[in-house]
Amino acid sequence: MQRLSARILSSKDSRLGPGSLWAPLPIPACRALTYAGQIKASQLLFAMVLHASGNSPYVFPSRETLSKYSGVGKNSITQALAVLERFGFIRIDEIKQGPTYRNRYELLRACWHWDEFNEVASRYKVPKGHCTKCGNWIYSASWYYENRRSGLATIRTRVHFNCGGVVKNLNRNQMLITRQQEELAGMPLYMVGQVCELEIPE
Repeated sequence: MQRLSARILSSKDSRLGPGSLWAPLPIPACRALTYAGQIKASQLLFAMVLHASGNSPYVFPSRETLSKYSGVGKNSITQALAVLERFGFIRIDEIKQGPTYRNRYELLRACWHWDEFNEVASRYKVPKGHCTKCGNWIYSASWYYENRRSGLATIRTRVHFNCGGVVKNLNRNQMLITRQQEELAGMPLYMVGQVCELEIPE
């Protein structure tokens, strides 16, 4: 958690100002964990971020502190930490402090960047659509908006960064099917989004 200064304050929200407290929430990681049903791991990650200074990726909360801020029971913390490591959101080191050792948690960049998810976390991205030109499944960070003419009208269109194709929506059922395919097949990261469009029923 950090204290806002006039120098870094960019929000126009009148409730914020110099001296306000804020934390950079790891929205991509929390969404992926929630979608994977790993609610306790998501809560634990949130508690860790609250202890980040902004000047370093490392935090040092005790298990008691993590339990207090996350609401996760002490008996469940070990499992939740293992989930965060498996998803590639944290790295845990044991450091010596006086006569004892304690955990040092590193909050990795993947917490804030969809494109840096590892193979496990990538299976829980939510496909937002598919490209009509290359046939790939497209995530929200992979398109931009462009105004295109359609007859007399101008339509705001999503365009795939890679090939320039138009991105169309997937309905909820199609999203579930694509996620099941990724997870059941154990699909590696380099193949995500490269399955033939015919495998996504209309």
